Amino acid sequence: MDHPNHEPGGPPEDQTSSPFQKKWRRRRARASETFAPRNLWWRLLDALEAHRTLRRTFYVTLALLVAGGACWAWLYPWWTRRNAIRITRQWMATGHLDYAAEVVKQALANSPERPEVWQLAAELARKAKKPAEAAYYSHYATTLAPDNPALMLGWAADALLAEQPEVAERALAGLPDSFVAGSATAQRIAGEIARRRVQLTAARGHFEAALRLDGPVAIDEVPLGGILIYSRDAAERQNGLALLAKWAADPEWGAAALRTLLGDALDHDDRPAMLKWAEALRAHPRCTLTDIPNCLLGLSKADNAHFAEVLVLLEKKSAVNSTQIAQLVGWLNQIGRSHEAVQWVQGLPTELTGRAPAVITIAEAFRQISDWPGLNTWVAGSDWGRDVEFLHLAYSMLAARQLGDTSRADELWRTLQSDAQTTGLHALFAADTLYTWGWQSEAVTLLEMAANQSGVAVEALGTLARHYQTHRDAEGQYRIFRRLHALRSQDAAVANNYAFFAALTGNDYGTAEQIARENKARAPASLDYLSTYAFVIGMQGRVDEALALLKPVAGEWKKSSGVAFAYGLALAGAGRKDEARPILGSLDPATLSLREEELIRAASN
Repeated sequence: MDHPNHEPGGPPEDQTSSPFQKKWRRRRARASETFAPRNLWWRLLDALEAHRTLRRTFYVTLALLVAGGACWAWLYPWWTRRNAIRITRQWMATGHLDYAAEVVKQALANSPERPEVWQLAAELARKAKKPAEAAYYSHYATTLAPDNPALMLGWAADALLAEQPEVAERALAGLPDSFVAGSATAQRIAGEIARRRVQLTAARGHFEAALRLDGPVAIDEVPLGGILIYSRDAAERQNGLALLAKWAADPEWGAAALRTLLGDALDHDDRPAMLKWAEALRAHPRCTLTDIPNCLLGLSKADNAHFAEVLVLLEKKSAVNSTQIAQLVGWLNQIGRSHEAVQWVQGLPTELTGRAPAVITIAEAFRQISDWPGLNTWVAGSDWGRDVEFLHLAYSMLAARQLGDTSRADELWRTLQSDAQTTGLHALFAADTLYTWGWQSEAVTLLEMAANQSGVAVEALGTLARHYQTHRDAEGQYRIFRRLHALRSQDAAVANNYAFFAALTGNDYGTAEQIARENKARAPASLDYLSTYAFVIGMQGRVDEALALLKPVAGEWKKSSGVAFAYGLALAGAGRKDEARPILGSLDPATLSLREEELIRAASN
């Protein structure tokens, strides 16, 4: 039966609720009605209508809140952009490069049009020891502010640190001559470019110009001293030595000066100087592990008794684990004292010497002293481990060959090839090892295997390119650069080499011309790309076009071998052999492939 005051589905309120519950429900209902949004809104309007002061206060507060929100929406991004550089530098100063990288990433996203942000990205890349990235960011900054000489100079410096001297030179060429003449930094960069090209007279001039601008500072005097010591003039050479000795004790530049002084003493067999500078470099706080072999070499030549005393100390210090044993044996191998290494390790525990990495450098010590029975015993009784088993195979094969065990050597070679087919990294390392032993044919076989495997293909092909360059084999270089271009089609330098060797060997003329034309358009100031384009055209019989391309830079043939080669051949092709001969004759045959030599002979006769 239904109750008139109750909805079906629940008990009647009056019959089931206590007086307390009824009272609580009434209060809740009144509170819900009081605080309902609609009622609150109408109460607010009534209050504003009734109280003029309250109305004014409300409108002012509302306006301030709206204005504040709008300001914050504009002000915060502005503040972030304005302070990104300062914040990043603070993170970098405290060594938090990961935090700095996040700020830079955000700044690049927010303000990609600001060159100073890209400059900051370059600075961060420098701190992170990523020179190629730094050069990229610096270059991009110059595209946003091409008239800013400081940015152009920063690009040149970063390109040089990234081992891109041609790019650094191009950056300097974009600066006004008056700026370069008055900038010590620009002069140092130009000097370093010339020094790397062994253009010592030019390098000397640039560093002397920087010195005049800076005054007597190490950043100029140390590299200048390193150039002057090669002078044939005794007084200039002594001046160079004096400049280096002046900074030998400097905390920052002393190690660089001492390395040069020690190297000079070794070159001139100056034993008192060897002893002096080797000891000084060993004691310098910036002496590195790579300096130790030269220090030991200097000591061994200057004072063998003192060398023996130092070696005893190093042996005691190193006989604690396999890594330090390997390090000392490696140093002794470098300086031709492998006999001492073999003698020392005989008395060490086999659990330290019989496993990697010590087992490898000890095997190399046996190889260097040509102790083939000793090497054979060593490789047979050592635990090399799976990671370096390929080197175990290589040294075992060497010992077997030297002892006349041909069948054993052939079996090991087949096993090594089988491993190389599946593990490209092993193939690379084994190939490098065999190449140093003079086994070039076997090394090339392993490199070809590595070149077909992802992850190591580019490095393997690069090594093969150097091999064919050393052998002056143009066909080999053509094949390798064609494969490299297929893998790195955006690399202009690789593409330029592919185009050149394709034309040189009479292959892929259409592709070669397209690549050369695009490279020239991308970098019109590059003499290398221009000369390759002219050469490709000339090899197709279009000599007049080649000469027209080269005419604006024809006077540069003494500075650029590429221009000299292309221009000389174009002149000869146009029947102007008398003009071509001195230009082609200026080229060093050692830098040319056999095919290039053939073309020069044909053009000169």
